Amino acid sequence: MLDINRLRKDFDNIVDRIKTRGKNYPALEQYKSTDLEWRKLTSQMQELNTKRNLLTSDMLQQLKNKDTVRSNQIRSKVQQIKQEIDNIQTRLNEIGSHFNTILHSIPNIPHESVPKGINENDNIEISKWGKPAQFKFNLLSHWEIAEKRDFIDFVRATKMSGTRFSIYKGNGAKLMRALQNFTLDMNVNAGFNEILPPTILNATTLLGTGQLPKFEEDLFKLTNDQYLSPTSEVQLTSLYANEILPEKMLPIHFTANTSCFRREAGSAGKDTKGVIRQHQFYKTETVMITKPTDSYASLEKMLANAKSILEKLNLPYRVVLLCTGDLGFASAKTYDIEVWLPSYKNYKEISSCSNCEDFQTRNLMLRYKDANNGKLIYPHSLNGSALAIDRLWAAVIENYQLSDGSIKIPDALNKYFDDIKSI
Repeated sequence: MLDINRLRKDFDNIVDRIKTRGKNYPALEQYKSTDLEWRKLTSQMQELNTKRNLLTSDMLQQLKNKDTVRSNQIRSKVQQIKQEIDNIQTRLNEIGSHFNTILHSIPNIPHESVPKGINENDNIEISKWGKPAQFKFNLLSHWEIAEKRDFIDFVRATKMSGTRFSIYKGNGAKLMRALQNFTLDMNVNAGFNEILPPTILNATTLLGTGQLPKFEEDLFKLTNDQYLSPTSEVQLTSLYANEILPEKMLPIHFTANTSCFRREAGSAGKDTKGVIRQHQFYKTETVMITKPTDSYASLEKMLANAKSILEKLNLPYRVVLLCTGDLGFASAKTYDIEVWLPSYKNYKEISSCSNCEDFQTRNLMLRYKDANNGKLIYPHSLNGSALAIDRLWAAVIENYQLSDGSIKIPDALNKYFDDIKSI
């Protein structure tokens, strides 16, 4: 949620910057008209309260003077004003509820360094690392290899749960577990504190990080206003919701590996084969909570950490800076890391590293106390996949395939396989 005071002071500039996202946000105009009515009614209430106080004081004086006629006349006026105040308060309560809905429908403001653009075609490539391998045999996709080697069972997963689910088996499951452990180990060694959170969340928590109301159609809703977690970014960012932290606690670095659940609404026909786009997937997430002055340096550190995992696995990748039109709802700036998948002859997203500034922490009422002046400040929140495990699994399967159909184990994963060289 954006800072209301900032919206009031710099509305036109903020509207211009948000419009670079290339979409219409009617909530912006609704905000302006609603805020004007709110301020007008608030001013009227203040004037009425002042008038009531003066009249009440006058009425008490008339009672003291034993002028009951005059005091009764004044009492009648006080009661009339009280009714006007009650009516205004009722309207303010209605506006307040609507106002909250409006504010939760306005996306974050793109940072000045984010390039303007309409969609992913306008993203800017920042760097590349590694050279895609040249294979001297017929290349197979990860789903073809997985079914041949009995690493995965799509048919029984569909029978059990429906489309876009997978059952990892045998060495395929072991590779998945190795990648989960490896990414967590890398993150912990980089200074992230490991968390194992629940994966069922209430609506308030999802609202706080921006998944609701914007992305409700993508969520799996349960009973009692609960949902399956779409990403552990939500849990990690929300851990200190409604708390005031001492400044010395910052920066906070968290990592978690969890099952994640998304309906993938609107993705019909996209990546229907394999494990690239599923309803249930596994992801190792990193989250940082920092002082506002440190957040963009922290974004670069988060990006470097995610890249280091791919480099340790010797998987080619590229980094792109997302344009305004491709930016996530809560993000002010995002880098995507895309790993090379030989069967696609292209790079596929495996991580998004985003700075949400104070957009999420305002929703969550997460603040810290300045050690010098005691002022309460909203910290900045950052999140980044390190990494999307199913996609990492696919990248290892495809990039490390051998001519006999087996998969070479990357050197970095040897300890998780008791030094077995291939599966």
